[in-house]
Amino acid sequence: MVKNPKVDNDEINLIELMYTLWEGKWKIAVAVIISLIAVILYQSTKTKNFTAITEIKPVSILEFNKYLELNDLMKIIDVNNEGNVTKKVNQITISRLLDSHINILEDKSIFEDAIRKFNLLEVSQYNNEKEYSEAIIRLASSVKILSPPVNNNVKKGNLEKFYYTINFTHHDAKKWKSILKYVDELANKFVQKNLVDEYSRTLEFLENDKKYKLEDISIKINNKLNDYNREISDRLAYLSEQSAIAKKLGIAKNTIEVQTFGNQNALLSNVKTDSPFYLRGYEAIDKEIELILSRKDKKAFIRELFELEKQKRAIEQDKTIKRLELALQSNPISDNNEFYAASIKAISTKFEYENEITIYAIAIVISLMAGIFYVLISNAFQSFRVSKKN
Repeated sequence: MVKNPKVDNDEINLIELMYTLWEGKWKIAVAVIISLIAVILYQSTKTKNFTAITEIKPVSILEFNKYLELNDLMKIIDVNNEGNVTKKVNQITISRLLDSHINILEDKSIFEDAIRKFNLLEVSQYNNEKEYSEAIIRLASSVKILSPPVNNNVKKGNLEKFYYTINFTHHDAKKWKSILKYVDELANKFVQKNLVDEYSRTLEFLENDKKYKLEDISIKINNKLNDYNREISDRLAYLSEQSAIAKKLGIAKNTIEVQTFGNQNALLSNVKTDSPFYLRGYEAIDKEIELILSRKDKKAFIRELFELEKQKRAIEQDKTIKRLELALQSNPISDNNEFYAASIKAISTKFEYENEITIYAIAIVISLMAGIFYVLISNAFQSFRVSKKN
């Protein structure tokens, strides 16, 4: 008995499958074409969104150099104040200006104002003002302020700089650029105002501090003068009393005992200072009274008065506040047209649109699979009907 060779059903099925698909190629092609036409029509009516990426760049070194004089003055003030925290003002640095700018942007209220101003959302699309305001807040909150990525290629010689960026997804590029320019201008104005207010408070504090120091030292000087008058009055009263006693006792000359000891090298005097003052004699006492009464410049006899007057003169002649005022006047902080803390480069914004090729590729794959599935199913039903008739 001869056995028939075993037939490879898998190979036969594969050939039949390929033949079936070839026979239905036009059906598959029609399915793909219809799908592509549908996608094209849909894309033509759909609003094309973009992701806008805009860099925020700090001030240049050239611009920063305009703040050096002001920073030097603030260093002097800090040294003179011996690190007093209440008088300390942070110096202006590139990073401080940038951080102030970024902080205002991250608040997002500035974007809400800009979105409303440039009608990025149509108010007519909302039922009431509350819904419109809520939509503005949601859209503004979608604005992302991203930190610069860490550049791991610096060691490899790549010196490219990375900056903070503003990332936003929308469909109106023209309005978004206008919003960026407006936001940049407004943020810089806020930073400028904050700095002006800060230095104004510093000037006010320094002026008040100077006034209080002058008041305090003037009080000390007046106290010294008043103390002198009281001391002299008391002294004259005492001397007058001692003079009267000396006159009563008939002591005209100094009778205080002086003991003198001699040796080979020097003469030493042992004066008994605990003796009554009237023993000096009324002639000496009256002369002292006369000299005290004849003093024309009593300041020369007041201890520590000259030192206090020097301190007062130094405070009065200190020009630090005036120099600070002049430095602020010639500084970009005082110039609305020249000042900026950072700049949003709206003109160089990158717009990344949705990848339509990917959408078309997906549509082709799906329609191709659908076409193949349709051809195979229809062929299977046709074969089933033929076999049923037989």
